[in-house]
Amino acid sequence: MGTSRLHALLLAAATLVAPGSAHAAEASPVSRPSVKELSSRLQQVSGQLQAAEENLRFVETQYTQRPEPGETEMQLRRFSDGEIQYLLGDWPAASVLFYDLVGDPRFRDNPRYPDALFYLSDSLYQQQNYIAARIYLRELLTLPHTSHYREALVRYLEVASRLNQFTGLDEYIERARSLSGGQLPPELEYVYAKWLFKRTDLPDDQRRERARAAFEPLARTAGGRFQKQSAYFLGVLSVQAGDYAGAVEQFRPLAAGTPEQPELVRLKELASLSLARLLYELGRYDEALDRYAEVPRESESFVDSLYEMAWVHVKKGDFAKAKNATDMLLLVGPESTLAPEARLLQGHLQLKLRNYDEATSTYEGVIGTYKPVRDQVDGLLRENQDPIAYFDNLLARNERTLDITTLLPPMALKFATTQKEVADALRMQKDIDSSQQGVEESKAIATRILLALDERGLEVFPELQEGYLRADAVDSALVRSEQWLVQVEGDVLRDKLTPEERTALEGVRHEREALGKRLATLPTNQEELKARQQRMQDRVDELDREAFQLGFELQSMNAIATAVRKWLDDTREESQATPEEEKEFLTQLRNEEQTARALQDELQRLRSRLADERASSNAYVSGEHVLREQYRETLRREHALMAAAEQRLSGDDAALVARTHETRQRSDALRARVEVARQVLRAQVEQRGRVIRDKVLAEQKLLQDYHQEVASVTGSARHLVGRIAFESIQKVRKQFYDLVLKADVGLVDVAFTRKQDKTTEIQQLSVQKDEELRSLEKEFEEVLKDVN
Repeated sequence: MGTSRLHALLLAAATLVAPGSAHAAEASPVSRPSVKELSSRLQQVSGQLQAAEENLRFVETQYTQRPEPGETEMQLRRFSDGEIQYLLGDWPAASVLFYDLVGDPRFRDNPRYPDALFYLSDSLYQQQNYIAARIYLRELLTLPHTSHYREALVRYLEVASRLNQFTGLDEYIERARSLSGGQLPPELEYVYAKWLFKRTDLPDDQRRERARAAFEPLARTAGGRFQKQSAYFLGVLSVQAGDYAGAVEQFRPLAAGTPEQPELVRLKELASLSLARLLYELGRYDEALDRYAEVPRESESFVDSLYEMAWVHVKKGDFAKAKNATDMLLLVGPESTLAPEARLLQGHLQLKLRNYDEATSTYEGVIGTYKPVRDQVDGLLRENQDPIAYFDNLLARNERTLDITTLLPPMALKFATTQKEVADALRMQKDIDSSQQGVEESKAIATRILLALDERGLEVFPELQEGYLRADAVDSALVRSEQWLVQVEGDVLRDKLTPEERTALEGVRHEREALGKRLATLPTNQEELKARQQRMQDRVDELDREAFQLGFELQSMNAIATAVRKWLDDTREESQATPEEEKEFLTQLRNEEQTARALQDELQRLRSRLADERASSNAYVSGEHVLREQYRETLRREHALMAAAEQRLSGDDAALVARTHETRQRSDALRARVEVARQVLRAQVEQRGRVIRDKVLAEQKLLQDYHQEVASVTGSARHLVGRIAFESIQKVRKQFYDLVLKADVGLVDVAFTRKQDKTTEIQQLSVQKDEELRSLEKEFEEVLKDVN
């Protein structure tokens, strides 16, 4: 539907006819103009030709006679474009431009090659494509001379740390030392020290020794940029070595003071938290509580400090204060992953305080909150005899990729996504999906480029297209000038024509006037070209707005379908529908979703075509050249019919006609130059198109290899992610199982403790009764003695 409307739009733009033009109107005057008037017309035509020649000269100097940029100039232009995108922070665009440069063997000898390598690697790093960034950084570090060596080494160390790949780095560090006079710059020394700290390929003792040797000079530099950060790492190294007392003294100055820099504020919070934990391990509970209290409420570690503070109070036996800490935690962090454990601890503390009703309520709240979640996860695992195959099948579906998070109840989601292996699996899945999508998009782009080269020609090169349109405008102006020349000749020869000549001339003139109405709409200068372009763009924009509105409606449909599925999942236990009815409804819903996706794909293709049409809206309308040639042919026929009558002229009339011939020769010369300009522009289009075509065909071959590699990786990763998903859900299920189990045990403890209290109370009452009975017996013994 949208495509047909677009065709209608383009057809309307191509066939739109202006309501009339003064140039097209050629009503025959009542009397013949004077020689002076006709001379004035010829002078106007000469002025028009002068303007046309100036416009043509602009086309020649700016488009056809200007030499094509050489290979080096084109490379530098591309480098400049990529550098602009890099400085603007458009990392994808910058990486594409620099990838093309770096991949060109002819650019390797260019002095800007190291800069291109750095910009490419850093653009990839900013997109978190660490593997590709590492490849280009390593190549940059092997170059003999580069001004980006330090920055590249910093990035390389960070990438190596993230990828856990440490081989071959020491030689780069030594080279950096030699370039810096034997001492690394502080920023590089700090990154190098952190890299040593994170290394997993060294024995722990050796790793700690080397990292400490790298951090200590930085920590001793008073006022240094990395002094406190290095001191913090030294404290951590002491903790790893088991020297808690030494770590306390290293963290203590970091936890003091009031830093202003945001990174140092966070460092102070971590130092306070670390110091409190160490003091707790050393049994210095009061000091630990003081340090926990220094963690501000706005800190992301505040909830952790409250939870740990509660356990410090438990260790001291102060259950009331411990309960207050858990109360505050549940108040400020009810959605924290520590909240379930805090609620259990709260129940235990209430039990310790003999608040049995409150403890029972707390345990029952934990069970009521997390038991349904546990049951849902159990159902997910129980419904499939082979859960791993189930996840593999989900991942293998073509219509959608598996998002592990959609399989879990919302309450369980935060527990799954905080697990490192699940987070890594999700990132891997997204990276694979992104790679697959990138390959498909690249293949589609390559196809579009080849199609555009085949079908659009000039439109692919806006600069050459503009030159061609300017040449066309000059040609249209020359046709108008030729029309004026024929009119002048007609006015001069009007009285010299025979009736037969006049009749034949009138027939050709009527034919020319019909064509003239359409010719009058063609632009003859840059202003008219811009006005036509704006009209066509306005029409395309209008249709694009309608397409955008349709896309918004389709997104709303998808959102409704997602909400319906969510509602079905949430209310399945309450639903009274039979399994057959639910299956039929889900089938209908799935069909609607497939229809929506098909419409979305069609809309995407339409909007892509609209983008092409917008880019080519300043192209000449199909048939303009044919229209000019038809009109020019009628002018030739008109002139040929009047040629015989020219022999009958004399005096001023003959001189006027001679001037028209001179002016026509000038116009013909300009027209020849216009045709030469067109031929040059067409040749340039063919040459540039051939270069682009060769590059695209080469990229298509690479894309085919990439597609096979991604498909292979996708097949392997699909099984891996399926197993990770299954294991993750098993771990989540165990977490909730343990929570519910602990709450159940808590309820038993409450009942047992309450029973014990009652038993103890009864036993105490029994003992008290026995003592009172013995006391009474003693008293009555005296009375009985007296009686006896």
